[in-house]
Amino acid sequence: MRESHRLSDDQLRAWVQYLGAQTLVQRALERHLHEAAGISHAEYEILTRLDGAPDRRMRMGELAAVLFSPGSRLNYRITRLAGLGWVRREQHPTDRRGLYAVLTAEGADFLHRVTPGYRQAVHDSVVAPLSDDEFAELGRISRKLFQHHLGRGD
Repeated sequence: MRESHRLSDDQLRAWVQYLGAQTLVQRALERHLHEAAGISHAEYEILTRLDGAPDRRMRMGELAAVLFSPGSRLNYRITRLAGLGWVRREQHPTDRRGLYAVLTAEGADFLHRVTPGYRQAVHDSVVAPLSDDEFAELGRISRKLFQHHLGRGD
């Protein structure tokens, strides 16, 4: 039987503060992207992942994995981005079941126009309120949580 671990009052307060901060940062970035570019944060992340991939293309399964997104949700977003002319689907040349998402030139141009404002929003929402040491600590903590949840430990 697994031992139950209760949160102390201080741990619970810290957890609630973390949840609140994470929600507010997410909302600020969503609002910025919606107002400035008419896209969601998830759509922005798809465009950035494709922009950083070789030949600006990724297999749909690989893209879903790095985004931690179910395939159906990713398909919906790819369809929307394709309708805007920023992404296209391509069949894999040798695997009939394989499908790529490809960032178009128009999509890359759009992404490069939007990115400076997005980076400013990230700076204003996360970087500016923290000292350099606090921001570095946030990076260390985030990395540790990320690795823990991927099963890699420290």
